[in-house]
Amino acid sequence: MIKVVQKSTLELAGTLAELEKTLFTTSWDREIINNKINKGEFIYWVYEQDKEIVGYLAIQKTFNDLHILGIGVLENYRNQSIAKKLTYELISYFETSQFDKILLEVRQSNEIAMNLYQSFGFKQYGVRKNYYVNEDANLFQKEKMYA
Repeated sequence: MIKVVQKSTLELAGTLAELEKTLFTTSWDREIINNKINKGEFIYWVYEQDKEIVGYLAIQKTFNDLHILGIGVLENYRNQSIAKKLTYELISYFETSQFDKILLEVRQSNEIAMNLYQSFGFKQYGVRKNYYVNEDANLFQKEKMYA
């Protein structure tokens, strides 16, 4: 089940920080996550299974854009379309929001993530050298389609 997190507690923020650290070895500090969610600057979508958060997608609101901060699923829960479902929730939010585009960086070696983003209409628009410790990042964006 997917839940949107727009209000937080330190306990929930700690759970989100630990999930990020498990998935990526680094994370935002729980106080920062808690503060940014409660100020409306961050939104998290979390995927729960058996009352445990097993995946998430986080964004930051910046001026006219949404910036994907991270998306990840615990290894034992992968290949169940959880990341796709979370991305669908983000796209649904985006399409009815005042924001003009979604931006993100992805490791050049992460073909699975790039394929996911491209399946939702994201287009690569550049490369950021040495964005990660030993790797460049491909820059993607999805712009709002106006009729």
